Amino acid sequence: MIVTRLTAASVAAFAVCAAWGGLAQAATYGISLDGVVAGGSYSSQDIGANHYDQWVLELDGVSDDSPLTLAQGDTVNATVTLDELFTIPASADLTTFLLYFGNFDGFPAGDVTTSGTFVFYNGADVVVSGSGSSGTAGQIAHSIAFFPPGNGSITFDSFYASFTIDQLPEDVTLNYAGISYTLFDLGANAGVPEPGTWALMILGFGAAGAILRRRRTVAA
Repeated sequence: MIVTRLTAASVAAFAVCAAWGGLAQAATYGISLDGVVAGGSYSSQDIGANHYDQWVLELDGVSDDSPLTLAQGDTVNATVTLDELFTIPASADLTTFLLYFGNFDGFPAGDVTTSGTFVFYNGADVVVSGSGSSGTAGQIAHSIAFFPPGNGSITFDSFYASFTIDQLPEDVTLNYAGISYTLFDLGANAGVPEPGTWALMILGFGAAGAILRRRRTVAA
């Protein structure tokens, strides 16, 4: 992982004042991550009339040997490059895409929220872009949702995600990263997702991290 900590001279001057007042200075980190598409895993489930398809891929760049430590207020600018073109299929009702970070050995209890943007590329061409926010627990996640009519297929080989950690219980050191998508078919419940549906989506985010943790256990 390539990590760049960005600080402008004006921000540095503020940091001196903040340190004087006992305040922590938020930082901006630029990171580069890579993924091998063939290493992804697919799963699906039915809950009532709803059907969910999910794909998860572990990324190289954040590990025990190359950890990333973040705090509330920090901003992450992540460039993710895949080894080949990848297509997120069209969904019936809603598509969500997630970039997430965690720690195999545990994560502070409490809510985590982020907000920011995504830009997806096919080579040098922008495929789609947008903003999103996430509320999760057990990991740091940044997500974007594609509602109709924008929930068609998306083909890309890289993306850029910039997000700020708006809420984090305490500083955390991260040793894994991944991406996932979830396709929603809400059946008879098609339309704008209810809060309960969003809750299921968040549980799916947690499942993505659980998949990576299980992989590590098997490998050990």
